[in-house]
Amino acid sequence: MPPPLPRVPASVFEGLFVRGLRAEGRLAQELVTLGYDSRKPELDYPIALWQQAVALARRERYAELGDEDAYRQLGRRSALGFAQTLVGRVTAVALPMIGPARALERLPRYLAMMGRSDVDVSLASEGERGRRLSLSDRYNKPDLMAGGLEGMLELANARPRIIVEERSSGGYRLFVRW
Repeated sequence: MPPPLPRVPASVFEGLFVRGLRAEGRLAQELVTLGYDSRKPELDYPIALWQQAVALARRERYAELGDEDAYRQLGRRSALGFAQTLVGRVTAVALPMIGPARALERLPRYLAMMGRSDVDVSLASEGERGRRLSLSDRYNKPDLMAGGLEGMLELANARPRIIVEERSSGGYRLFVRW
């Protein structure tokens, strides 16, 4: 029997839609139609709902951008918004103290906190200020993760540059410099 599909905690939805995008009006109504009501959050949500909600936000908030730029912006908003949630504050407060290299080393732990313990992460050092990350994430766009990592590394007082080097149906590889 295949493993159950991942579920995304309400705090991740809160990070993007309540804190990051401040969804209201049509976007908030369409999110309710999909199954996410920020006024009555559930404990967690199916990964498919997360994918639909992110695609909706991409169309509603970043229609003028290409997919890569739009998803990168959503990723940044998600990370910075998550850092304002109760759960995210615990992580965000430590980021400046541990710095970008250790923050990236802790990525599997952070992903698990966000309901994504199914993602395998391999990290290869590329000098003192570079890392190559391979993620087995079948559910998120690589650019969403790249934007999320940019936000996280900015909270760690770094100025990141992230390139999506490889994309496949089973995951992606990112090159991170700061």
